[in-house]
Amino acid sequence: MYSYASGFTSVLTAMDYPPPEAGVIAAVGAFGFLAEAIIMSFIVESLERRYWLPIAAVVTLIGAVLVALAGVQIVIAFIGSILIFAGFNMWVSPTYAMTAESFPTRARTTGFALVDGVGHIGGGIGVLVIAPLLPHLSILGALILISAFLVVAAVIAQFTTHTRNRALDEVSP
Repeated sequence: MYSYASGFTSVLTAMDYPPPEAGVIAAVGAFGFLAEAIIMSFIVESLERRYWLPIAAVVTLIGAVLVALAGVQIVIAFIGSILIFAGFNMWVSPTYAMTAESFPTRARTTGFALVDGVGHIGGGIGVLVIAPLLPHLSILGALILISAFLVVAAVIAQFTTHTRNRALDEVSP
């Protein structure tokens, strides 16, 4: 997520996109944030929270493939960028809720803060580890590598407790 959110222009530039083109592709991706927020506000409660991570991973991967294979087709790169930004944010609200629900009431705030903090630290470390590898990969390989972390999270999330339509005291006594 952080590689896309804060460094997508740099990633694309490292992949030999001209800097102005890379910046525009990343900027257009921001429309994915807006579309995702609007759409998810209507449908987020329609599925178990943990199922949004695999859906988000698929959307992100489709976007990554489109950007990687776009070549000179800038419209395809724009569509891919929008999908990337929508996909890597689609999981945020349901997964944050699921994380908070996983702790008993007496420890909910502290538990969520700890998990979120560790996640931010991990994201920062991930960017530092991934960035040096990117110039040695193809565009497709680099974007798949970045997206692979979301795929791993999606798989891990499937082992969490079902929380939809359950009382918090039942989910986490």
